[in-house]
Amino acid sequence: MAKRNLIKIPQVILERIRTFDQDDIVVACAKLLRPEDISRYAHLGLALVDGKLIIPSPAIPNPDAGRYSKANVEGYEKIRKDLPKVPKEFSFEAPDWGDWSNGSHTVAWTRNVYRRDFYPPKEVELSITLVEEKSTGFVVKFAIDQVMNRRTENFEQELFYNLNLLQENVGAADVFRYTASLADYAATIRVDWVILPPGTVDEVIRGMLKGKSKITPAQEATMKERVTLMSRLEPEVYIAGSDGFLRYFGAKFGDDFVAFENIRYGNAIYVMYDSWEELSKKSRIDLLSGPRDSFDRIEHRDGWEERFSAMVQGYRDKKKNKKS
Repeated sequence: MAKRNLIKIPQVILERIRTFDQDDIVVACAKLLRPEDISRYAHLGLALVDGKLIIPSPAIPNPDAGRYSKANVEGYEKIRKDLPKVPKEFSFEAPDWGDWSNGSHTVAWTRNVYRRDFYPPKEVELSITLVEEKSTGFVVKFAIDQVMNRRTENFEQELFYNLNLLQENVGAADVFRYTASLADYAATIRVDWVILPPGTVDEVIRGMLKGKSKITPAQEATMKERVTLMSRLEPEVYIAGSDGFLRYFGAKFGDDFVAFENIRYGNAIYVMYDSWEELSKKSRIDLLSGPRDSFDRIEHRDGWEERFSAMVQGYRDKKKNKKS
């Protein structure tokens, strides 16, 4: 499970908060856990007994989980390099003439140092809730038990802290309205797909946009550019999200090779392999926080088209060699 800390609040989180119709929010996330995944969360008290998921009571996360988990229990100091240094006196006791039998004296000196602010431990708890039991596993909600108000002065500081606390212990972090229902949590991991047959670029785009909310002309132009590239590589089928928003679209080149684009955060193409159906249900934050061996991310920089095309050709060559 990834425990890498966030270095700043992700922009997607800030944008999500701006859409909320209330000021009170919580840091939380929902994950679909297969039976074989449960042991990875044993440190939180999750267990599977005779096919039944055992949910622990809310508890303070183990301080060994990471720096924010430790700070949650012990507090932490922050060196204020944004402020001018202040004079501080240091001293130690030294023997007279190098021999303690002659007595001792105090040696003192002053030097300028950065101020240190101490933040006391928050001791917030992590709660776990079973949202839904599915044939493939369990939809579980993980939440930091602190309600934050986005109007408060230190909101972003508290938000950043709690996002990292959840990230360290669960490997993912998101935000929800305080009054969000369990259905709201379940919806974040439920992605259904519409499968579209090959056709002209315009036909494919019309199929992807059918029944969706409008996108901007710039987004549609980008989408046409990306679908045109996929079309030249002759995918088996095209894929688009089936809900009211065109979040993801892509093309399937084989059962274990699917390429996805995100229309809103289109800075990269994601190539997913064996577990693409599960991976594609994850948020961008959750995906990038997890193991990287089941997908590749190609940023849209100079030469990305050639790199992606080479990956598709390499995949086909590998399949061809296996058959021969």
